[in-house]
Amino acid sequence: MIRRLLLVASLLTSQLVASHLLSGAEPPPLRRVVVVSFDGVGGRALWREAKRGTFGPDGFLRAERTGTSAERMEVVTPSLTSVSHAALSAGAPPSSTGIVANMFHPATAALRDRVSGFDTESGVETIWEAAARQGKRVASLAWPGASQASARTRTPVGLRWADPQWRSFTWKGTAADAGFEDALLSLPPEQASFSPPKVLPVHSATSPGGALDQLRFVAVDTSDDGRKNYDLLLVLRADGSVAARARPGEWFPLSEHRTEDRGDRDVLVGRWCKLLALTPDLSGIRVYIGSEGRSFASPDDFRRTLDREAGFWPGPPDDALLSEEPDTRTFVEQAARFAGFFQRAFSVADRRGDWDLLLAYVPCVDEAEHALLLADPKQAGYTPDRAALAAAALREVWKIADETAAAYLSFAGRGDVFLVSDHGMRPVSRSFLLQELLRRRGFLETVPGPRERLVTAPGSRVDAVTAGAVGYVVVNRAGILRDGTVPAGEAELLVRDVAAALRAEKDETGRPVFSSVLTRNEARSLGLNHPNAGDLVVLAAGGRTLRHGFTDRPDAPLFVSAEPPGQHGFGPDPELDGIFFEVGDGVARKKISLVRSIDVAGMVAARLGISAPSGH
Repeated sequence: MIRRLLLVASLLTSQLVASHLLSGAEPPPLRRVVVVSFDGVGGRALWREAKRGTFGPDGFLRAERTGTSAERMEVVTPSLTSVSHAALSAGAPPSSTGIVANMFHPATAALRDRVSGFDTESGVETIWEAAARQGKRVASLAWPGASQASARTRTPVGLRWADPQWRSFTWKGTAADAGFEDALLSLPPEQASFSPPKVLPVHSATSPGGALDQLRFVAVDTSDDGRKNYDLLLVLRADGSVAARARPGEWFPLSEHRTEDRGDRDVLVGRWCKLLALTPDLSGIRVYIGSEGRSFASPDDFRRTLDREAGFWPGPPDDALLSEEPDTRTFVEQAARFAGFFQRAFSVADRRGDWDLLLAYVPCVDEAEHALLLADPKQAGYTPDRAALAAAALREVWKIADETAAAYLSFAGRGDVFLVSDHGMRPVSRSFLLQELLRRRGFLETVPGPRERLVTAPGSRVDAVTAGAVGYVVVNRAGILRDGTVPAGEAELLVRDVAAALRAEKDETGRPVFSSVLTRNEARSLGLNHPNAGDLVVLAAGGRTLRHGFTDRPDAPLFVSAEPPGQHGFGPDPELDGIFFEVGDGVARKKISLVRSIDVAGMVAARLGISAPSGH
C-alpha cells in the first residue's frame, strides 16, 4: 500500500514537472531563476501562521496569490539541513547524494572519523553543476552544499557560510562607580562628561581578537544636573577618536579594515555589540559583544562590494542570550539583522547581473525555532511565562521571514522565484543515548578522551552516529574501514545481534525506544541505502531524538533532556515537510497538495531551459 501511494505521488509530481515543458505548443521563454530556501519553515506551520494573520500581503501570501503553491513539500529522511539541501540541489535522495547527516561517518574511513554534510561533494550532479555544464551562470548566497571549498561546490559568484573566529560574550560590571578607574585621557572635544569618566574593563579571556584589543570602553555622564548620572558608553580607539557611542538598549558596530585576513586583502571585520544595561551609578552594567564576523565571498570585487554595501557578516541570532534571563528582544533584533544582511547581499548580486540562476538562503526561522520552540511542559526550562515569551518572539521571526520573502519576490517581474524549505521543526523534551546503550550491551568499547570524557575506542567493534531522531550504527569492518577490526565472517552476525538488541529496547512505559531498526538494504524505503549510512539505520520512536555520548555512571538514565528544545532530523512526517512556491510569468496560479523536494531541481532546470542534473 505504501509503495502504491508513493508511486501515485511520484506520478503526480512528475506530471507537475512535465507541465513546465509541455504546457503549450511553444516552450516557455528562457528565464532567470532565483531559488530561496527558508531553513526550518515547515509547510503546515507556515499555513497555520498565515491563518493567524502573521503575514503581510507582499510575502508568502503574494506567492500564494500569484503563482503555484503546495500545502507541503515532502522532504527526504532525515529532515536535516545538509541532507535536504543536497536533495533539493541534485533532485536525488541521500542514497544517491551520499549526504546522510550534517555530520556523518564516510563509508571507508576509520571508525571515529566524521565529515561535514555541508562540505561533502554530492555523489551526483547538482543543479549549479548542470547549469554551468549547459552554459548558464550561477550565483549562490550561503546555499548549503555550495560551500565554495572545491571545484564541485564552487559557483562563479558565491558567498559562503562563515563560522566566527571569536565568539560572543556578555561583560558584566557590578561595582559602583568607585570600583572603576578614572579615565585618564582627553575626551573628544564634542563630548562632555559631568562626572569623572570611568574606564570599563570590557574583555573576555575566551574571546579576544582584532579591534577589540585596541579599544577602550568609557562610561560618561552627559547630564549637567549636579549628580552622578552615567548614561552613555563611549568606545575610543587608540588615537582617541570615537569608534562608537551607545545609550542603554542601543546597538553599535565595532569594525576595522584589515590589510590581510586569512588570505584575502582589504577585509572588513567586525562585531555587533549592544549596551544592554547602564545604571546611573555604574552598579549594573552589561555590554554584549557579538561574535567576530567577516564575509567570505568571490570574486574579490563581489566581496568588497558586500563589505561596502551589506557590512560585515553579522552572524545568526545568539542563543546564549536566552540562557539565563531570556532576552528575546535582542535575539529577534539579531535575527532581523541577519535576514537584512542576506537581502542586501542579494541586492548586490542582483545589480551585478552576471548570473542566470541564483541560490539564496534564509536561516532565521531555523535558528529561532531551535532556541524558542518551548511548547511542551515536559521540556527542560519550561514555564508558562517563558513559553509565552518564546512564542511571541518566534512569531516576530516568522514576520521577518515573510518580509524577506517579499524582498525576493520583487524579482518576479524579471524572472522566476522559487520559495522552498528543507524541513519543519518540532518541540522535543527527551533524547536517548544510543552510544551508551551499545556500550552497556557490550557492542561498543570506550577509552578516556579529552578532559577524561569517554569516547569510542578506535578498535571498538561498532560505533554510532546520531542526527536528530536518526542513528547510524557502523560496524568496524576489517578490509573496508581503515584499521577495521571485525572480520568479514563476523560482521553480519554482529549486525544481526545489534539489530536484535535495539529492537528489544523498551522505555520505562514498556514501549519500544526505536520505531524502526533497518539494515542498509531495508533502508532503501527511506532513500538511505548508501554506505555512508552505516550498517543499521535506526529511528527513535515517540517524537524523541538521539544523542551521542556516554554517561558517567553505568546506572544513569539513558534518556536525558533534549537540547535545544526545537529539533528536526526525523523520519517521514508530513508535519516536518517543507514549503513550495513558484512565481513567474506563465506559472499557473493554483494550489496543489504536494510537491517532492527531489523534483525541485528538475522544475528549476525546466524554467532555465536546460536538462536536469544527471547521474541518478
